[in-house]
Amino acid sequence: MSKGKAKSGNACCHGGHASGLGRRDFLAGLSALGGSALAMHLGFFDKAIAQALGATPRAGADRATVFHAGFTRQPMDAYWMGWPGAAYDIPASQQRYTEILGGAAERLGVSIDVQDDALVDDATVDAFAARVKEAGSDGVILTVMGLHPDGWSQVNRFLEQRDNIPVIVYAPQGTQFTPVLQPYREMPGVFVGATQDVEWLATAANMLAAIRRMADTRIAVVHGDQESEEVLDPLGTTLHRIPLERFAELYDATANSDQAREIAALYQQAAKGIIEPDETDILEAARTYVANRQMLEQYNCHAITMDCLGLVANRRTPPPCMAYMQLLNEGTCGACEADITATLSLLLSSYLLKRPAFLHNPSPNTVNNTYVGAHCTAPTKMDGFDAPDSEFILRSHHESDVGVAPQVLLREGQGVTMMKFIHPGELMACTGAIIRNIETKPDDGVGGCRTAFEMSVDDVPNTLDIRGHHNVLVYGKHLPMLKAYCQLSRLEISRIDGEAV
Repeated sequence: MSKGKAKSGNACCHGGHASGLGRRDFLAGLSALGGSALAMHLGFFDKAIAQALGATPRAGADRATVFHAGFTRQPMDAYWMGWPGAAYDIPASQQRYTEILGGAAERLGVSIDVQDDALVDDATVDAFAARVKEAGSDGVILTVMGLHPDGWSQVNRFLEQRDNIPVIVYAPQGTQFTPVLQPYREMPGVFVGATQDVEWLATAANMLAAIRRMADTRIAVVHGDQESEEVLDPLGTTLHRIPLERFAELYDATANSDQAREIAALYQQAAKGIIEPDETDILEAARTYVANRQMLEQYNCHAITMDCLGLVANRRTPPPCMAYMQLLNEGTCGACEADITATLSLLLSSYLLKRPAFLHNPSPNTVNNTYVGAHCTAPTKMDGFDAPDSEFILRSHHESDVGVAPQVLLREGQGVTMMKFIHPGELMACTGAIIRNIETKPDDGVGGCRTAFEMSVDDVPNTLDIRGHHNVLVYGKHLPMLKAYCQLSRLEISRIDGEAV
C-alpha cells in the first residue's frame, strides 16, 4: 500500500503556505519582476496572498473522501471471437485503468479503493456491493472490460444493489454497442461514459469528487440579523446564516492589519492599470479580503455570499469586489448580494470544471440579438487555477463610484458556457462565444458594472428568452459534462431559455 496509488486509498491533499519564502521576500520578488503580466504569469500574486494569511479553508479537508472501483468482465477464456477481442490484453488494460485512477486520486486529494479481482459472476458482484456499502463509499467507478457474451450482466446486478451511491460506468471502445447503452441514458444516479479515451477515467473521478465537495461545502450567507443553519437537498450543501453587522465588525477590526497592507501592495503591483482608486481605497479593499477570510475561518465555512450592497449603500463598509475576485481565484468563492443559487453555481464551476466563473447581471442586446453580462467582480483565473491570469485594471465600484472593483479583460472569441442553478435541484445552461469586452467611462454614455462582455448564444433564437439573474460565465463549452453531472447527481437540467437540453 503506497501513497498516490489508486488501490492504496491513501492519496491526500494538504493545505499550507505556497512556498518557504517569507512575506517580505515575496513582496520584494514581485517588485523586482517589474511587470504585472509577468508577475501574474509566474503566480507570485496568489502565492503572496497565501503567505499573508495561510491556506483558504477547503471543503472536505476534515474528512476522508473514498471512492471504490471495480472491473466487470467475463472469465479470461471468454474473449475468443467477441468484443473487445482476443487481441485485447486484459491484464495490461486493467493495469492502465488502475494507473489512471491512481493519478486522478493524487491530484484530487481523494482515495480510490480499487478491487483487483474482477467481477465475473453473481458472487463476486454481490461481495463487492456489500463491501462498498459497508465502507459508506462516496461513489463507485465500474470499468466494463467485455461485451460478449452478456458482458453487462455484472453491471446490472451491481446497479440493482447500489442504493443512493452515485455510480459511473466507464465503457471503453470494444465493450458496448448503442442498444446496450440505451437503458442507462436517463438512469438517475448513474452515468455511462462510453469513449475510446481511456484518460476519461480521471474525469469520472473528478465528477464524483465534485458531488462530494458540494455536499461538504458550508456557505456563509451574510444577511439580516439572525444566525441559523440549514442543509440544501439534494446537494447536501450547508448554509450558515450570519448577521450582516458581524462582517462590518470584522472589517472594523482590520484597521491596523499588516496583512491588509501587504495585500494592498500586491493589488497595486499586479494590476495592469489603476484609474479611479487611490491608495486608501486599495487598502480598504484589501481589508475586506482579510475580513472575509476571518469570517470563513470563524464560522467553519468554505464560501461566502453577502448582502454587500446593503453595507455599501449605508456607507458601512466598502464593496468587497477585490476580495471576491481573490476567493474565486483560490477555488472557493465570494458571491454578491446574498445570492445562494449563484454561489452554488460558482462552486460547481470550480469543483467540476476546475476553473472559476464570472457572476454577472443579464442585459439582452435586442439590436444584435446577443447577450450582455456585467458585474463589478470577476476572477482572473478564467483559463483554470494553474493557468496564467487575465489582465485586470483597478476601477471604482460603478454603482457607488467608491472603493475598488477589478475590470477583468475577457478573451474575445472564447467559447463559453453560461449556467445557473434555478434551485438546488435544477440547473440551466447554454453555450456561446464572447464577441467583445465593453468599456464604461464617465462620459461615453455607457453604464453598468466594470467587467462587461457581449456574447453570442448557441441554439437560443431570442436572447430575451434567457432566464435568470446572476448567471455565471465559464470559459469552455461544457454542456455534455453538465448533463452527465446532473444525471449522476439526480438533478434536473434544462436549456437557459427553458427548452430541453
